[in-house]
Amino acid sequence: MNSITQPIRANSLGDTTAENDSRMLSDAFVATADFRSLIESDDRTVVVGRRGTGKSALYIELQKHWKKDKKVIVICFSPEDTEIIGFRSLLKPFAESFNLSRAVTKLLWKYTILMEMANYVSSNYKLSSLIERDSLLSSHLTRWNETKSGYLTKCRNIAKLFLTSIHQEEAVGDLPGNLELSQVEEKVLGLFDKADRRVVVLMDRLDEGYESDAVGIGMIAGLTYAAIELNKRSHLIRPIVFLRDNIYRTLAKEDPDYSRNIEGQVIRLHWDWAQLLTLVTARMKLSFNIAVEKDQKVWDRVTAGELQGRDGFKKCLQFTLYRPRDLLSLLNETFFCAARHSRETAIIKDLDHAAQSISVARLEDLWKEYSKIFPSIQLVTSSFKDGEPELLVGSAIEAMEHHIDSSEDTSNHESLAETRILQASGLLQSLYSVGFIGTHDSNTSAFSFCHDGRTPDKGFESRDKILIHPCYWLGLNLSRNALAPEEAEEINDEYDIIVQSVTPEIRKIKIGQTVSQLDKIPLGREGAREFEHWCLDTLRIIFASHLINLELAPNGQAVQRRDIVGTNRSGSDFWKRVHEDYKVRHVVFDSKNYSGLGPDEYRQLQSYLTGPYGKLGFIITRDEDEHMTGTELDWVREMHKSHSTLIIKLPARYLCKLLQKLRNPEKHDAIDRLMFSLLDNYERNYLQLKTTYTRKPKRK
Repeated sequence: MNSITQPIRANSLGDTTAENDSRMLSDAFVATADFRSLIESDDRTVVVGRRGTGKSALYIELQKHWKKDKKVIVICFSPEDTEIIGFRSLLKPFAESFNLSRAVTKLLWKYTILMEMANYVSSNYKLSSLIERDSLLSSHLTRWNETKSGYLTKCRNIAKLFLTSIHQEEAVGDLPGNLELSQVEEKVLGLFDKADRRVVVLMDRLDEGYESDAVGIGMIAGLTYAAIELNKRSHLIRPIVFLRDNIYRTLAKEDPDYSRNIEGQVIRLHWDWAQLLTLVTARMKLSFNIAVEKDQKVWDRVTAGELQGRDGFKKCLQFTLYRPRDLLSLLNETFFCAARHSRETAIIKDLDHAAQSISVARLEDLWKEYSKIFPSIQLVTSSFKDGEPELLVGSAIEAMEHHIDSSEDTSNHESLAETRILQASGLLQSLYSVGFIGTHDSNTSAFSFCHDGRTPDKGFESRDKILIHPCYWLGLNLSRNALAPEEAEEINDEYDIIVQSVTPEIRKIKIGQTVSQLDKIPLGREGAREFEHWCLDTLRIIFASHLINLELAPNGQAVQRRDIVGTNRSGSDFWKRVHEDYKVRHVVFDSKNYSGLGPDEYRQLQSYLTGPYGKLGFIITRDEDEHMTGTELDWVREMHKSHSTLIIKLPARYLCKLLQKLRNPEKHDAIDRLMFSLLDNYERNYLQLKTTYTRKPKRK
């Protein structure tokens, strides 16, 4: 076999996305039992599969198959997200009711299919006279074709005419009559019967713009119900709906009529090792010009050593989740590696390199995709390096906390601030929402992974089992590097088209909790200790990475006791200025759980400011704002004039203001600008004002 010595191609076995790989789909398509079942019988209407299991390939090949039959009309429905989003707007009045959303969508979609069937008759020169003689269908078609756009847009514009009632149930009840649905259905089916034609309706990409709320689930249910009812109503209509597994399972969970109407209509796509071998060897024959019939011999022709034989092929499958897309991606990289080293056959070294590079690439893609909305994702995921892929929640939290503590001197301010805001529970929720970890279902022994930004259905308990997604194992150098076949089948990937993260919402909640906690702390001695801890936690969030080793009373036994001290890394404009102008290496924050500062507080803090503590310190108080007036201003000027020290008041309310800036992770620079401006205000204004303090005249 000399094909690998030909010009090096990165995707020798074809593109992993069916829509981009028409040549391989056309010449190397594998007609599986599922494919034959769909074309040979009308029993099943819904095709369910996880991401990468070949739904789009089936959709394309079924089109080609039926278009060869001149008596079959193929209607393809593959909407853009804008169409789905536009149709959702129509269902806003039914946002609180799954049943109403389902009912409206079912009626409208049946009408849509019937109108497109009538459109075909109207545009066919041999059959158009049948429509012209029918005034009812002619009037409906005229109204239908007023909109020159996609099916859902046409459908939405028709629905606007009839869904204006403020009483939702009444509007739904009147819709079949307003659409004259029964009459239209009877006449269209009669036309197709006379014309000796059938129609196949293929519906794919229904997850575009999908949201798992009452409207979103109701829409999918309505489309599915319409397809099933039309399939049962007449042999002239053959609808097929393609659904992602996560949407199907949501539908099964939320639809009270699922078991009666949908369950028996489903084909679930599933691949075993023999089918996958047939899939890849069909492509190898085409790509490497191999004229051998038996699949195993084709495989052995392009591999060597440990990769040969059935066991060699199964070694490859261990790095996949038994899905065509996984396998093609892995083998493309394997043969690319072999070709770069001028090898005619792939060996185990090429497979190991491919598996490693793909895992690292997926991990880096995860970091890039979510870095803006989840700044600490690289820091947090890296805490699992060199560990176990399956672990208890308690162990995961311990690993994260240890890694974060050891990374405190990082220059990534927003990343550390994120970990302080979210804390362990929030970080785990965020990792789940982006598909990095999955949760274990004790009833099914399966691990479920979510990739659409949702939080888990329940909170994490320390004894709960979680699993790092297998696609990241090699990239993180975990103790295991592959899945056994039975384990691969116990991974449920839940993908949705909307890629987002719950992290911003968790962040807002955590910040809100911290701010509200302040109001619960009583003033004075009673709440002093609690206030100190609140100040420490808040400072760690606000000045994460700029100040490291923040501690509470680190010299509590010393004569000069300082409440909170942190080391200045000079990592931002403000803290660099504090170090250069005031020689502050260790920053002192003196917490006072009351308002109104006097000479004792200023003298106490001034006494701390020596040596590495420099000539600038902060007093955190319970004052309402940061403005300086009266005797407080006098004592700021007195300390500066007499001791060359600057003491800045930081009310707890001002710290809350800084916290609020962190609701958006890209706003960390705003904190530095506010602190820079505050220091400017002290130097330019407060220190330059005349004192209001007057010395008493000496007695004669």
